[in-house]
Amino acid sequence: MKKDQKKKFVKDFKDIFNNVGILVVTHYSGLKTTQTDELRTKIKEVGGRFVIVKNSLMKIILKEHKSKEFKELFNGPVALAYSEDEVSAAKIAVNFSKENDKLLILGGIMGDKFLEQKDVLEIATLPSLDEIRAKLVSLIQTPARNIAYALKFSANKLARVFNEYSKLDIPEEKVEAEKKSEEKTETEAKTEEKPETEAKTEEKPETEAKTEEKTETETKTEEKAEIKDEKKDEEKKD
Repeated sequence: MKKDQKKKFVKDFKDIFNNVGILVVTHYSGLKTTQTDELRTKIKEVGGRFVIVKNSLMKIILKEHKSKEFKELFNGPVALAYSEDEVSAAKIAVNFSKENDKLLILGGIMGDKFLEQKDVLEIATLPSLDEIRAKLVSLIQTPARNIAYALKFSANKLARVFNEYSKLDIPEEKVEAEKKSEEKTETEAKTEEKPETEAKTEEKPETEAKTEEKTETETKTEEKAEIKDEKKDEEKKD
């Protein structure tokens, strides 16, 4: 590779690092040219690429990269698989490695996060965005009976599933009904409290009446005592 080509490669790959969803590092030693071309084609079909790289150039590109573990992957015969989404390149590379044991998955990177081999293998099990979109379109356009068949559900099972989803609205209605019931009970309780308050208000004059009766009784007692004293005084005079 000429000097100008190296500079262009370094510049282009720095841009790639900033834009890819996932980048998978592999060892391709032992793969035949036909196998490499097959893998390239599969990844290209999902908008990605599979490229063989020079470790010396990658070290220049990754000089300022924060992940030491990622840098250490660039030893030996390295090839990179990458895609704009976060799943496709990993899925195709991992599936291909299961059929061709000469392709080894080493690890990868997603944004600034370093991915170990187990992380890449786990990501490969996820459906790609295109697969998710295709399933959604299929579900929208396909009659319920065919959906059940495609998903290996009987029509009755699917109906039960839909029925369970429809029940999700019931708790909210129940809560609202209970809330209204509580408000009604609270209003009735306040209404009942009002006569009780009025009764207490009526009790007050009655208490005052009893107090007046007590005062009148005391007055009569005092009058009797005075009459008695007067009689005693008259008897003394006699």
